[in-house]
Amino acid sequence: MNIHQKAPEVISPSFFYIQEQCMFEHFNTALQAGLTKAVFDHARNYLICAFILAVGTNELKNQASNFFGLVQSDFSGVGVIAIACALMLLNLFDGIRQIVRFRYHTVWVIGLVALYAYLSIRIVEIAWNFRVAA
Repeated sequence: MNIHQKAPEVISPSFFYIQEQCMFEHFNTALQAGLTKAVFDHARNYLICAFILAVGTNELKNQASNFFGLVQSDFSGVGVIAIACALMLLNLFDGIRQIVRFRYHTVWVIGLVALYAYLSIRIVEIAWNFRVAA
């Protein structure tokens, strides 16, 4: 080793403890700020959207008018499906907007947005398939 080179720093075990402690502090802060409520609110909204979507597809498939014969079942089914998709996109946009507000690295935020979008679509897909199959 040259005298002008700096010796490599050794990471002490206390460094990992400090990092772990900070991670738990951030998690506790997020829980106190309402993270759990926000997660369950978004999941509930997606399940409601999946139910509305299933009602619309059921209306299209069965051709039975539930609107006292005032509207054809084709139009009412498509209308209900459109409302469900609009509500789902609104909830997705709200979730993405809340994630983007975080002041983290751009790659981390993009990864969270992608994960959120994937999980949102999967929740609706699973609930919709469960409702249609029943």
